[in-house]
Amino acid sequence: MSSDQAANLRRIAGSQRKCRYISVSSGKGGVGKTTFAVSLATELSKRAKRVILFDADLGLANVDVLLRITPGANIRDYLAGNVALKEVIVKTSLGFDLFPASSGVLELSELSEEEFNKVKGVLKRLESEYEYIVFDTGAGINANVHRFTRLADKMVVITLPEPAAISDAYAFLKTAVRQYNVTAAYLLFNRVEEEAAALRIFENLKGVVKRFLNTDLMLLGMLREDQQVKRSARGARALSVFEGSSAFTESVRRIAAVL
Repeated sequence: MSSDQAANLRRIAGSQRKCRYISVSSGKGGVGKTTFAVSLATELSKRAKRVILFDADLGLANVDVLLRITPGANIRDYLAGNVALKEVIVKTSLGFDLFPASSGVLELSELSEEEFNKVKGVLKRLESEYEYIVFDTGAGINANVHRFTRLADKMVVITLPEPAAISDAYAFLKTAVRQYNVTAAYLLFNRVEEEAAALRIFENLKGVVKRFLNTDLMLLGMLREDQQVKRSARGARALSVFEGSSAFTESVRRIAAVL
């Protein structure tokens, strides 16, 4: 079977699923990927949707750290056969459920194809319980990251409107297209101070992606620079940014409506 045929089969399977997969990825760390993934899961759940956030950075858990929770079990325990699936799932105070990753486990960051098939089996079981599964993938271009983006119905790449971050975002898109047959992606800007400048950057990147990768890049939105997000990340009230109303949460609300 050719790679194009495999991609077509994945698209057909995705269109037949009632549960939607959304991946949130980035070309580099430190651009606000996990904060956005948590915010998106929160906003979708506010719309009376059944949502689970799947921490897809399998060997370096981030979501539970951001939410200040300590899971009793994680994906490593489940794959080892030590716990049942329901023992891994954590209900959060923000309305969505969490499937936590493991922290500091190298073998989970470099899964074989057979091992990843077991992860897909987990997702298959979750489909019957949820309307949305949001993947918070690792940063960069390792195989695990692109395996999750390849499964997604909607692939979101979050970046900053600055040269280094844009370069990393393009490298991520290039790998996704050339090795994993991704045909369309959403770009999301974070920490935007001047929307007109960010829009010019997007139009340039969109043209490059279309010309050299023959792929459609769509602008999902712009998250404004928000001091409340910074203060929340540093302080004890980490959940306040997701529970309250701010420029950031209003932007995420509009993005959730699109997705």
